[in-house]
Amino acid sequence: MTVPSPLHPPPRRPSGRQHGMSLISVLVAIVIFSLGMLTIASIYTLAVPAMTANAEAMDTAAFGNQFWSALQANPGILNAMFGAQPSAGTQVTYSPSSYTSAPSALQPMLSNLFSPSHMNLPNASVTITAQNGADGNPCSAPTPPASPLCGVTLLINWAPSSGAQRSQTFNYQVGF
Repeated sequence: MTVPSPLHPPPRRPSGRQHGMSLISVLVAIVIFSLGMLTIASIYTLAVPAMTANAEAMDTAAFGNQFWSALQANPGILNAMFGAQPSAGTQVTYSPSSYTSAPSALQPMLSNLFSPSHMNLPNASVTITAQNGADGNPCSAPTPPASPLCGVTLLINWAPSSGAQRSQTFNYQVGF
């Protein structure tokens, strides 16, 4: 009988248990991983349109703030749009092809709204409507520099690539 040397240990006998992963366990792991990836992909497809809608809403809010600033700085814009005594419900609509007929104080803002490089509101239109004042009386828009007392509604419509018509409405009270 030979004595094993420390450099050459005796061969081990295989145990009854296997070590490592079986083909079935690998397939189960791949299925679980695939389901996780499909879930993430479906969430992503829901998130992208929501991000676009948020950007469009921010664009309309920015335009609404610009409009309100111009209206506060120059209430005579109402005279240029509606005349001296507009009745409630009188409206003016501007589109990319007609915004040059707007009062000169509004034209730069409308140009930005209808320019694809500034705002992301495809097929946009803007409707400005005179309303009764907060006191319930008809709008009184005297000649500038006197301040009129009017309610004004700004409605922005657009049709994003998804095809669903969208709109945003802003209500303002001019004068006190």
